[in-house]
Amino acid sequence: MLTRRTILATGAVLAAPGLVRAQTNRVTTLISPFPPGGSTDLMARLIAERLTAALGRSVIVENQSGAGGRLAARAVQTAPPDGTKLLLANTSVIVMTPLAFADAGYDPLAFVPVAGVAEFAIGLGSGPMTNATDMAGLLAWLRANPGRANIGIPALGSLPHLIGVALQRAINLPLTVVPYRGGAPIAQDLIGGQIPVGVSAAADFATLHGGRQLRLLAVTGTARAPGLSDVATFSEQGLPGFEANAWNGIFASPGTPSSIVAPISAAIREIVSQPDVRRRLEAVALSPIPVDGETIRSWITRDRATYAPLIAAAGPLQ
Repeated sequence: MLTRRTILATGAVLAAPGLVRAQTNRVTTLISPFPPGGSTDLMARLIAERLTAALGRSVIVENQSGAGGRLAARAVQTAPPDGTKLLLANTSVIVMTPLAFADAGYDPLAFVPVAGVAEFAIGLGSGPMTNATDMAGLLAWLRANPGRANIGIPALGSLPHLIGVALQRAINLPLTVVPYRGGAPIAQDLIGGQIPVGVSAAADFATLHGGRQLRLLAVTGTARAPGLSDVATFSEQGLPGFEANAWNGIFASPGTPSSIVAPISAAIREIVSQPDVRRRLEAVALSPIPVDGETIRSWITRDRATYAPLIAAAGPLQ
């Protein structure tokens, strides 16, 4: 039905039978900027599964990791404006990376915001290398091992990167930033004792924290993250100024008309509002945000105004 209405709206009614079949059989690709195993991938696959049923056509996930999400963003930036390629992107990809790099290779303001998926805290995780159970224990280890004080981040120019820079200044200890291709590889190296500490979406560490394979020591935000009631915020542990959380939304390529975006947006917001989807997201420290594209657009404006001076003050993040 949705596809047929789109065809009728474009005046292509004479060839309707063949075109309906072609439109119904189209495959929509939801591009995730990070590798499998992390929270972005979890969200992408959950949304794609439900969106396939809602739209009546296949929606598949494609992981295009690398360059901190820039490769995925460029792929959707240059895609046809027909809704067949969508981007699941977070605050870092849409707001911070374009502010941190002189040329990110894409224009975040050109994307068409479709709908929100989830808000999330940024978490500070550690593993068996430090055996820290709280911030005090981690700080003691870092002071005793300054030559090993590496901190993993999912991407240069990301919100976790900015938090890592701010943490270094707050604790007055040098930390060597080690960029990864996403939160899942950071978690693997934390568990394997390759790095002492990592900063990423708390959701990237939540399940492993619950299984005691690694430990979340602190989260951003003004309140504890859903599903992580045992993890104190930075502020609760005497480190104010780490209240900012991030969000994930879905975007269409530039120029995609509202006749295509509107039904996809409505379907995503309905999916995110479903009780079982909400439970699955909250179980891994993700807060569902079934908001429309205009709300996401207003958040982009707000966050650009917030982070531009902070990134400038932090100095070059490259």
